Formats: sequence, C-alpha cells, structure tokens
Amino acid sequence: MVKGNLLAAVLVLAALFCAGCGREAEERIIADFAEDIPEKPSSVIEGDIELKENLQDRYIAVPEYLEDDDTEQTQKGGETIRHLSGEEQTKEAGQIADHIKESVNQVLTDKDFYPHITGISVNPECTEFNVTLSSREVSLYENVLPMSLCIVGNKFQLYQGKDKDELMTVVNYIDGSNGEVFATANSKDIE
Repeated sequence: MVKGNLLAAVLVLAALFCAGCGREAEERIIADFAEDIPEKPSSVIEGDIELKENLQDRYIAVPEYLEDDDTEQTQKGGETIRHLSGEEQTKEAGQIADHIKESVNQVLTDKDFYPHITGISVNPECTEFNVTLSSREVSLYENVLPMSLCIVGNKFQLYQGKDKDELMTVVNYIDGSNGEVFATANSKDIE
C-alpha cells in the first residue's frame, strides 16, 4: 500500500514537472518566434495637413514639373495656366492631402523598399517633411523619396493659395538613434 501511494505521488510529481517544462518550452518558442517578426512602424503619418477654406477664384500658373496630363489646361505665353474656383482649389488640395497620407502609409509599411524608415511627419502646410530612419544607411528608394515629397508638398501649396514662385518644400532625413538631421533636400533643388 505504501509502495502504491509512493508510486502515485512520484507519477503526480512527474506529470506536474512535465507540464511546467512544456509551458516553459512553449513560452520560449513563442518568444523566439516574436523576435523574428519585425516591428511594424505606425502606418499613420504624424501631423495633420490643413486645408484652407474660402479661397478666392484665381488663375494658377502651374510649373512644368507639377503638371497633370489629364487636367484641362490653357497655354499662355509658354506657361500652363489653370483657372480654378476657391472650391476647386480646396478639392484639388484635399485630393493631394489624401494622396500624401496614403503614400506615406505605404512607405511606412513597405519594408522591402523602405527598410530603414521608421516614421514620417509633416507640418500642416506641407512645407516640411521629417523622415526618421533607423540608421544613416539609405536604400535606393529611400534616396529618391525626398523628390516625391517635394513635388507633392509643392503641389499641395499651389492649390492652397501660393504662387509658383513661393513654393518651397523641405525634406529632412533624421537619424532615429540621436535625432540629428543628417540630410536635407528642398524643392528649389529639384525644379
């Protein structure tokens, strides 16, 4: 009888020991798997883009690098001119703002082409973008991103009341480890 109770006690302890080891092994496997999953940055642009309301109707001189092929335009003296009401300007700017947000979200989640970008912020007027990177190493696509941001920033500003000579977008590349700006581009350099 004593041998039977002792054997039962040993079996119970062995089962508890195995259960504890199994749980610990399971937790270790989950932790190892989690380390292999790259951290996804927030797929939301930081900062709010503000649309001006009540803009006056005006003729807009569209620089060649901002022209749309699918928009009805008039040529005057070698320059593309569009006449837009205030509402049309706000609508155009709203579409550009939506495009900026969508594009930034794609950049933040696409680690194949933009492996080092961890965050992008924009000021309300779309005159400055800050791109935070995990290192100062920049891939090919990360290297040409400032040109795209400068173009959409200028396009947004154009439909928010600025004349073509006033357009200026700055893109800063920031080292995420220390907050230092290590590269800057502006739209005047790409025109």
